Amino acid sequence: MASSLARRLVRAAATLPPQLSAAARYVADHPFDAASLPMRALARGSAQSPTTYTRLARSLGFGGWDELRAALLAEAREDLDAARAAPFSSRPAPDAGVAARMLAADQQAIGAIDTVSLEAAADVLEAGARVFVAGFRSCAAPAAHFHYLYRLFRPEVALIGTTGALDLDLGGLRRGDALLLFGFAPYSRDGLMTAQAALAAGARLVVVADDASAPPTKGADAVLTYDAGSPGFFPSLTACTALLQALAETLYLRAGAEGRAQLQASEARIAAHTAYVSAGRL
Repeated sequence: MASSLARRLVRAAATLPPQLSAAARYVADHPFDAASLPMRALARGSAQSPTTYTRLARSLGFGGWDELRAALLAEAREDLDAARAAPFSSRPAPDAGVAARMLAADQQAIGAIDTVSLEAAADVLEAGARVFVAGFRSCAAPAAHFHYLYRLFRPEVALIGTTGALDLDLGGLRRGDALLLFGFAPYSRDGLMTAQAALAAGARLVVVADDASAPPTKGADAVLTYDAGSPGFFPSLTACTALLQALAETLYLRAGAEGRAQLQASEARIAAHTAYVSAGRL
């Protein structure tokens, strides 16, 4: 949900001059950058001049950019405190007819997935000497799902952050590696630390998240987004699951004959361990 300041910026953008309007929309769309970056860095990232942000702040009734930035920081802290205290139970309880609306919302979220971005993400992962996959708390399941699918046809894939020794896992990241990170709001501290560690090590980063401007996406080489919103009690990972499966399929098709040979070898190992029940047996 957009903050009150973000909504105010969007409303103001409709009446401000073009340059100020563009700055207002940029701040509304990138509240984390606006609250955390120095004004000059924010200006460079948005192709605006620093004075534009000073004028924007004053047009909204603030004494200058520092006052507007302080207000953005205050809202961010309030949102973070609320998310830490009760990310789910603070939501209103759904009514008895919510199941159908949940399924309808999931169908809409799947239909809205941007499949064009899959190729850019696949480029990064294919180029990695090794690929690491991570997801924490609710996103541990999609991370494990993707890791299983990708490892079937590419052996150099590892799932990290599952043994309680995340610091050791992150210490193993190297330049030339690639990291795929899953997350949605409220974002895990471990997820943000993992993204930052990958960038610090010189590894490339792909983030699958519910918001293209989420904190873990900063510095990412590719970002895949999905809608985690739901009329139900908990956020939905249905679109995330569809997205990771589409990414795995994209990677498999791009792997060609080598990927098919790896998949056949994996299937042979699974069959040798009698992992499946024979058809017709109970």
